[in-house]
Amino acid sequence: MAQTLTTEERANILQREVQKYIKDGWRVQSSTPTTAQLVKPKRFSFLFFVILLILMVLPAILYVVWFAVKRDEAVYLSVDENGRITKNR
Repeated sequence: MAQTLTTEERANILQREVQKYIKDGWRVQSSTPTTAQLVKPKRFSFLFFVILLILMVLPAILYVVWFAVKRDEAVYLSVDENGRITKNR
């Protein structure tokens, strides 16, 4: 039988996992000692837009529309009593 971890141990495991996401551009939206909700903001590529605009106007306009309707990515992390991390998008 697996040993049950304390809340502090679970929080440390979660913090290490959250740090990996932060290094990749994610932000912590909310958290508890054993859960965290992170968001990765969408990014507009001005260079990509200019290239599309030079090649053809329609693809550039479509890119702007796609960017406007695109949502930020989100992930919900939790640590169970055994130290396993669960990820839900």
